[in-house]
Amino acid sequence: MDIRQLHYFIAIVECGSFSRAAQQLHVAQPALSQHVRAMETLLGVRLLHRNPRGVVPTEAGVRLAERAREIELSFDSLIDYVRGSIVPRGEVRFGMPATINEQLGVALIEAGQKLYPEIRIRISEAMSGFVLDWLRTGVVDVALLYNVADEKGLILHHALTEEIRLFAPPGMTPTPAGDSVTLSAALRLPLILPGSAHGLRDLLEAAAQSLGKAVSPAIEIDSYRQIKQLTARGLGFGILPATAVKQEVASGEFRAWRILRPGLTRRIHLGYPANRPLSSAARAISQLSWEILERQVRSGGWVATWGNQAPFV
Repeated sequence: MDIRQLHYFIAIVECGSFSRAAQQLHVAQPALSQHVRAMETLLGVRLLHRNPRGVVPTEAGVRLAERAREIELSFDSLIDYVRGSIVPRGEVRFGMPATINEQLGVALIEAGQKLYPEIRIRISEAMSGFVLDWLRTGVVDVALLYNVADEKGLILHHALTEEIRLFAPPGMTPTPAGDSVTLSAALRLPLILPGSAHGLRDLLEAAAQSLGKAVSPAIEIDSYRQIKQLTARGLGFGILPATAVKQEVASGEFRAWRILRPGLTRRIHLGYPANRPLSSAARAISQLSWEILERQVRSGGWVATWGNQAPFV
């Protein structure tokens, strides 16, 4: 078994089929099947379940994929170390929630192509909980995450804290009227919120529970864009990060209120596994993402407070 076979196996697991992996790797599909059969013979276990839609790893296959990713990352970092490479190169798999990707993704790829033309950035988008799982299992090299506790096995850098606000069209006003509203008062309004699997909903549920209250939204929908559309039509009040409604508030389409007692905020962390060293490429792109985030916060492009940790290095 060699590093090439491990690389092929990772691609097959991530693509979920031999044909898609063959296209991605530019390798003939029969050759990939032959490599997997050889690995199964060598290890004496079945690594993949085949079905009409593709393949899924067996329990042994999952273990092999996890270990193979660690070996591949270590191999890449070894090459960088031996070369003493001044110019980082390779692929960086960056995980982030959709709301962060909307704010950061294009800027990161554009800056990355200018500064590091030999690095290929691959952004994978999902809800924060899924991104955390990807980071733990090695599907992504580095990630931006919401409200992560002190996760064992991860190195986390607090980048920023953003405020969550209530918003509605100008004709709709919570009672009592003012520049802010208590959480208790907000919970009595017809709310348009993400569903229960969403990290923002979890945050709101935890805050409501601290008051001994329940969250009973009028409408549940996970898309920020559709939450804003429904709110604009007067079907209820939305609760989203201040950045998500910044443009609409500036144009007068929405009015926003701070939520107090307790205030609603969420932290964004840059994270990577403690047991897998970052390659020089992953470190360079992580640093670049950190710098872009800081510029966005300092300039007001991202309505948030910059974290008080030491800079990412």
